[in-house]
Parts: sequence; C-alpha cells; structure tokens
Amino acid sequence: MKPRKQAVGERAPIDFRQAQEDLRVNLRQGMLDAATRLLTEEGPSALTVRRVADAVNCSTTLLYSLFGGKDGLANELYLEGFARLKQEFAAANAQPAKGKDNKDGLAPLLQHARIYHQYAKRNPSYYMVMFGDAIAGFVPPVESRKKAWESLAALIDTFEQVMQSGALPPSNPTAAARLLWAAMHGAVSLELKGYYLKSERADELFDAAVNAVLRSLQMGPADAKETPSKR
Repeated sequence: MKPRKQAVGERAPIDFRQAQEDLRVNLRQGMLDAATRLLTEEGPSALTVRRVADAVNCSTTLLYSLFGGKDGLANELYLEGFARLKQEFAAANAQPAKGKDNKDGLAPLLQHARIYHQYAKRNPSYYMVMFGDAIAGFVPPVESRKKAWESLAALIDTFEQVMQSGALPPSNPTAAARLLWAAMHGAVSLELKGYYLKSERADELFDAAVNAVLRSLQMGPADAKETPSKR
C-alpha cells in the first residue's frame, strides 16, 4: 500500500521516537558546548557535572544519563580536542608550504610543527585534557586513544611525501612522526606548565627540538653511524 499523500496545509504526523532522539541529540550537543565554554574560559577546574548541568538548566541526572558521568563528558572533550587538531593539520595539507623554509624540502614538516605549537598555545586547556592530567582520574579508553592517534595521520602522510621527494632519506614515516611528536609534546608541556618565564625562550626551545629531530632524520642511519669515527 502506498503512503497517503499529505494534503496542502495538513500537519505532518508526529514521530514520537524521532522527536525524542532529536531532543537527546540537541541536549547532548548543548552540554558539550557548555563544557567547552567552561573549559576554555575558566580552565579544567571549572569542569564539574553541576556546572555543566547548570549551564544548560538541567539536572545532573540527565547529564549522567547522556554521558555516563564526568568521565564520559571528559572523553568527548578529549576526542573533540583531537578532532580540532586534525582539522588544522588537514587544512595545512590543503595549502602546500612555501617560503625560505623550503630550501631543503622540509617546509611541510616545519609548517605542521608550527600548527601544533600554535594550536597548543591557543587551546591550552584542551591540550592538557588531550595530553595531560587536566581532569583528575580521567583515563581515555583504548578506542578513544586510537582515534586520537588518527589525528596525526596527516603528519605521517607528510613525512612520507617528504621522504619521496628526497628531502629525507627513506625510513618508517610513522616512526618519524612519533619521534617528532614526542619532541614537540615535550617542549609544549614545559611551556604550558610555566617552566619558562619568557615566551621567546619557549619558542626557541620548541624550534630547536623540532630542528634537532629533522636534522637527525636528514642524516639517516648510515650517516649517524659514521659520525663518531670522524672525530
């Protein structure tokens, strides 16, 4: 039997289940938006179940039913932080790096490093949720950590392209991306935790750490082995 055509001016029939689902989605997104505002404007200490519930004028019981508690909410913010970083990396890939930095073909990697550094400085609270201990007791589930690593896939792709161009000797692009990420994260963590009184010192350390990794990769395994014998 064909469905009856709706007459002009006639109201569409109400789908109660769909209306409930739409409300659930809207409420969930509203809570996430409120949590993001608290995180970015006041820092991780403001991120409590009560504060988020009050921000959207609902009960804490409803928040627990939608997220399973504070850990569920923290996990969503964790994933959101990596999704934003992934978007910025993707935008960088869409616009090839140019300028004097490209004299040795490493400009695409230096551009990624700059994006990572700028993202961390613009979003310190998000960064500490992603990589630090901003939310006490929160440990990202394994599946979330896998998704987080996907945000660095663009960096792996860039390493592969740079290696294919000859600017870096062939090696494992994933291992190279992990090495660069470790160096960047170490420098950024020291900066965000306030170990440097002057921002220019933090910038110098970050740039030095990135360049040290790229130069070591540029040397290649064979060159690295020969270095001691030249002394």
